[in-house]
Amino acid sequence: MDPQQQFLDVLDRDEAERRFHAVIQAAPLEAEWVGLDQALGRVLADDVASPVDVPSFDRSNFDGYAVRAADTYGASEQQPRRLTLTKETIATAVVPQIAVKPGCASTIATGAMVPKGADAILMVEHAEMREGELFLHRPITPGFGIAFAGTDIARGETVLWRGQSLTSRETGVAAAVGITRVSVRRRPRIAIISTGDEIIEPGHTMRPGFVYDSNARILADALRELGAEPVVVGIVSDDHEHLRACVQQGLASYDMVLLSGGTSKGAGDISYRVVQELTDPGIVVHGVALKPGKPICLAAHHGKPVVILPGFPTSAIFTFHEFVAPVISQLAGHSHVPREKVSARMAFKINSEIGRTEYLSVHLVKSSDADTAANVSADKELIAYPMGKGSGSVTTFSHADGFVTIDRYVEQVEAGAVVSVQLLG
Repeated sequence: MDPQQQFLDVLDRDEAERRFHAVIQAAPLEAEWVGLDQALGRVLADDVASPVDVPSFDRSNFDGYAVRAADTYGASEQQPRRLTLTKETIATAVVPQIAVKPGCASTIATGAMVPKGADAILMVEHAEMREGELFLHRPITPGFGIAFAGTDIARGETVLWRGQSLTSRETGVAAAVGITRVSVRRRPRIAIISTGDEIIEPGHTMRPGFVYDSNARILADALRELGAEPVVVGIVSDDHEHLRACVQQGLASYDMVLLSGGTSKGAGDISYRVVQELTDPGIVVHGVALKPGKPICLAAHHGKPVVILPGFPTSAIFTFHEFVAPVISQLAGHSHVPREKVSARMAFKINSEIGRTEYLSVHLVKSSDADTAANVSADKELIAYPMGKGSGSVTTFSHADGFVTIDRYVEQVEAGAVVSVQLLG
């Protein structure tokens, strides 16, 4: 094989994705039980039903007086009704001991249990005390001021549903019904292998001809954002046997193997040669009509995904979000992870290459603050300024607010054209 041969079968992006998904197993992973304090961001594997009523007792919504509503009828500022107070003041976390009889009332705090006999709560500002007796200035109806047992959540009611991603709202609901453990999908565990003789760990002394490994950090944190558990295997030099052993270990221990670099078909690129040895089916895509990201390699081994991302940081992260992130979301149990997008106008004309989907990093500026050379007159709409650095630039992706996807059939995007920007972060 010519060591410098170029890609022989560069595929359309959609066809590459179809082939990849046809050979991998991306069903949600098995369930596991975790404590509620560890459940944030996880995906529920089963519905959650409330084991209790919420509230579990008839509860006062106000500071005031527990009364019989019938005793308040006809009360007004001019002709107040008079009630006798019981000797009991009902605080929270106290079970009332005295029933409210006709013509009587009990002082009660917000959140306290409503005593027997009472069917309404008179707010404290709607009554006054005179010589030890209570005078009511307005009538109330039965049930006023009371949260009855089970009116918020009834025992046996489903409060959380399978497939939900748990945010603070959902964990709060679980806590409100007394749940301490939930069944969630296991986090996908993803091996990250950085390859190349020229790669060194951050923190080591820089030497001529070397570069720091930023991809492992970017990919690990991108995986965490998606709810996965990254395992950074480390840097593997251009040693075929060593890399083969690392890939085999990754396949045996983790749910996916991600390699960074060595996907081109140059003399020093060995990642694709190692992955080429995999079976059932092995490599299904090597080369996609993308800019940046053309050298991406997609493979599977007995249904387990193996992906070689390009070594350049911007290429790596774009292809990660296009091909890897959706698989991670499926494994984690997310039914759908919407991508946040905004509309903007292109600041100036962009030429693109026909036949390749292009990802254009952009910086967003409000039009009122932007240079209006693009003849954009709308008030405070967003203007997208392309970032000109190439796929090898670390700052291109880190400084970008988002990116525009230019279809493979589009040759030019005119200045002032409305584009959809997928936000980053």
